[in-house]
Amino acid sequence: MASDGVLAVYPPCAASAAEARELVTGLCVQWGVEEICDDLALVVTELVANAIRHAGTDIALSLQAIDGGVRVEVRDGSTRPLRPRAPRIADEGGRGLLLVDALCHRYGVEAEPDGKRVWVELLVEVA
Repeated sequence: MASDGVLAVYPPCAASAAEARELVTGLCVQWGVEEICDDLALVVTELVANAIRHAGTDIALSLQAIDGGVRVEVRDGSTRPLRPRAPRIADEGGRGLLLVDALCHRYGVEAEPDGKRVWVELLVEVA
């Protein structure tokens, strides 16, 4: 199921998260991974929204079908490290990376000279 992948670049505005989600939904159907579509759309929305909120730079979204699932990379122009936190019950935010960790097979962050790249892999469960 490997593919050459898709790359999209979005400005740091609220509409970008919704546009990224729409792109993901269409690719899930095209790549035949509908069973992980909701989780993948949620993860991409969260990662793009975090980049908008915390980096404020253009966001490059890369998606690639891999054996058994999809790999996503979200790159922004901020060198600030990604820091998971333990939100309090009353906090309205701060749960994004916990959500990503719960939904993804694996994820990581790679620092780059002019920003960072967050990558995730979601796999289709084999029955």
